[in-house]
Parts: sequence; structure tokens; C-alpha cells
Amino acid sequence: MKLGILPGLLLLFSSVLHAQWEEFPVLPGESLWASSVLSETLGGTVYEYPPENLFDGDKATPWVEGVSGDGAGESLTILANRAVTGFSLVNGFAKSASLYDKNNRIKSLELSLLAGFTAPGMISETDAELYLLKEIRLKDPLLVHDGMERQSFDIPLTEEEQFDLFKTVLIEFAADHPFFLKMMLQETGLSDNTLFTDDMSLRLLMEVYGFFALRVTIRDVYKGSRYDDTCISEISLELEEF
Repeated sequence: MKLGILPGLLLLFSSVLHAQWEEFPVLPGESLWASSVLSETLGGTVYEYPPENLFDGDKATPWVEGVSGDGAGESLTILANRAVTGFSLVNGFAKSASLYDKNNRIKSLELSLLAGFTAPGMISETDAELYLLKEIRLKDPLLVHDGMERQSFDIPLTEEEQFDLFKTVLIEFAADHPFFLKMMLQETGLSDNTLFTDDMSLRLLMEVYGFFALRVTIRDVYKGSRYDDTCISEISLELEEF
């Protein structure tokens, strides 16, 4: 199979080439994943704090990680399938100043972009569609202010650079999984001779088989006065077409 190496891509995203493929199963309709979720029983009632709370427009309903300790290393993965130019968040349990103070808040985050592909017939043991992803870390750490106001952050890669990241991952996918790429090309009627130089062909593969997401990982926290649960109340993404 002919692989056209695009100028500058392998240098720009050299860290991608050393990353392992991450197997990521996706059920129909899924677009948001948390590495853990807190579930607790209060007065006989079970309360959960899932990641969907981050996009409900209500600062009183946070996502809360669910592991022992302060949650360092726990993450959110948010499907975008478009270039992520920025994001904002409301830190902590922002329902009230009292709950904000009692629970952990984010002090620093690690940001990553995930890019990858599936192929016809790639199904996991749970009957979910299976994607093979590469992760590239963007900033480490990203410092977050200890306050209940909404905070905004830029993504340090342009839309063009993020599109180039997808191209780099496709080159890796073609080299490591040629059988799956052959199936994708057969299904779409594309040619492997022009795939790596024709942006329209890549855009079609991205639309049909691609996965592109932002991953936010907790690195450090501001300690709560009473509880060791780390909370985020809201998140929103700024997206642009590739």
C-alpha cells in the first residue's frame, strides 16, 4: 500500500508515533465517558453524579469522580468529531459556596486529543463498536483558578493542525492495521493511491469511521474542608469544522 508521508506531520506529532493504540468501545448514542462516577446513599436514597451533569446547564448538578483518594488521574472523554478550539468549565460543586468549600476542586488538568478509526465489523465483546485511538497530550499542567465563576481556556493547536493530527493517525493506522484500512476503502470506494494527499477522501473516512475527542484528566486538586471528592459543575466546548 502506498503511504504518502505529509511534510512536517511526523515531526509535528512525533509523540503520536510512540503511543500505543487504545481500544475504545462505543455504544450507539454515546458521546461522553467518565473514568469513574460517585454513587452515594443519603437517607436511604441513592444519588449519582454522572458526566452528563456537566452539560445540563445547571451548576447545582456536578460530575463527581468515584475513586478513593482525591481523584488524581481520573478523566473525562468528550466526543467532538470537529476541531476543539477551546473549552470552559465551572469548577467544584458550585450549587452553593458551602458545598464548593467542602468538596475538592480542580487545581490542574492535563489535556489530550484522541484521534482514531474503526472499520466494518470491528465489534467488542460487549457488542459496542470498537475504535483504535492514539492520544496526544496538549498541555501539562493547565492551571485552574479556585473560584465558582466560569473559566475559559484555549486549545494550543489550530483547526489545521488538528486535521493534520488525524492524517498522522491515519498513516499509523494504515501501517499497523492494513486489513482494517482495506475494508474501509472497499466500503467507501476510495483509492489508497490518493488517500493521504486528498483531503476530501480523508474527510469521508473521518465522517464514516473516525473518532476525535478531548480528554480532560485531573492532575491536582484544591482540598475540600470536609470531603475528598473532586467535582466539576459544568463544561462546554468550542468547536470548528476541520
